[in-house]
Amino acid sequence: MNVKQKEEIQKEFFLQTKSPAFQKSLDYCAQVASANSNVLLIGESGSGKEVAAKYIHALSSRAEKPLVSVNCNAFTETLLEAELFGYEQGAFTGASKSHTGKFELADQGTFFLDEIGDLNVTTQIKLLRTIETKMVERIGSNKKRHIEFRLISATNRDLSKAIIDGLYREDFFYRISTIVIKIPALRERKEDLKDMIMYFLDEMQRVNRIEITHIEPVVWDFLMNYEYPGNIRELKNLAERMVVLSKDGIITESALPVMYNIGKKPIHDVVDRDSVDDIVSWKEFKERTEKEYLQHVLHVVNGNVAEAARRLGISSRQIFNKIGEYGIR
Repeated sequence: MNVKQKEEIQKEFFLQTKSPAFQKSLDYCAQVASANSNVLLIGESGSGKEVAAKYIHALSSRAEKPLVSVNCNAFTETLLEAELFGYEQGAFTGASKSHTGKFELADQGTFFLDEIGDLNVTTQIKLLRTIETKMVERIGSNKKRHIEFRLISATNRDLSKAIIDGLYREDFFYRISTIVIKIPALRERKEDLKDMIMYFLDEMQRVNRIEITHIEPVVWDFLMNYEYPGNIRELKNLAERMVVLSKDGIITESALPVMYNIGKKPIHDVVDRDSVDDIVSWKEFKERTEKEYLQHVLHVVNGNVAEAARRLGISSRQIFNKIGEYGIR
C-alpha cells in the first residue's frame, strides 16, 4: 500500500493528526498491519481503540474480508460464550435454531475483541484454546470447525495488575499481546483538539439539521482547556449537546452541562432561573445536579454501568438505584 492510499484511509477514519504521540501510535498500527500477529490496543475508554483496530484491518491484506467486533462487557458469561462460539438447535432452552458464532463469521478476516480486560478466568481459558488451535466448537455440537483469523484486542484496564491480583491468566495475556500499541488519551494530543471540535460540531449540525453561526468565547475557552476524561466519546457527546441546545445558531455557556459550571461561577447562576424563582431547596438542587452528572457519566462510558461505577467509586447497584430514582434511560 502506497503513502497516498494510507493517507486516504486515515482521512476516512478521521485519523489525520498533528500530535507526535498519536502519530507514533498510527505508525505502529501501519507497521504491524501486514503481519498476522495478535495485537493488544491499550488506552482509556473512548480514546479511539476501536477506530485503531479498523485502521489496522483496512491496511492489512484482509481488508476485503470481514472485520467482526465483539464487546466482551456487553454480555453475561453464558451469553458471551454463545455469541462467540455459536450454538446448535436445541443446545439449550430457547435455542430454536442454530446460530453461527462470531469466530466463524470472522473466518479469513479480523476478529476484534473489545474490553477484553473484563473477561473472567473461565472464559479466558476457553478463548485461549481457540486462539491457539484456531478451532471452534458450537455449543451442543461435537463437530470442530477450523477458522483462520487475525486477533486484535483492546482494554482500558491494567492487565499486569489484574494478573498479580489473580484476575487474569498470564498465559492468556501473553497470547493476546504479541504486539502492544498504546492509544493516547485526548488530553495527550491537544494538538488535534481544535480540528476534532470542528469535525464533531460540523457532523452534529448535519445530523440535527441545525446551523451554528457563532460560539461564545467562554465556550471556546472551556473546550480548549477541558481535560476530557471520557476522551473522544465525551467530546462527541458534548458537541451534540451544544448544537442541540444552541439558540438562534449561537452556542452559549448555557449549553454546557451543569457539572461543568459548578465551582466556576456563583452558585445562584448554576440553577436555571427560567424554571424557579430565585432559590430552590438544597434537596432539589442536589437532585438536579446529581441527575445531570450521572447522565453525563453514563454518556461518557457509553451506558456501561460497571465502568460508570468504577469511575464514580460506587457500586453498580447504587447507580441502578439512581437510574430508577431519576427515571434515566
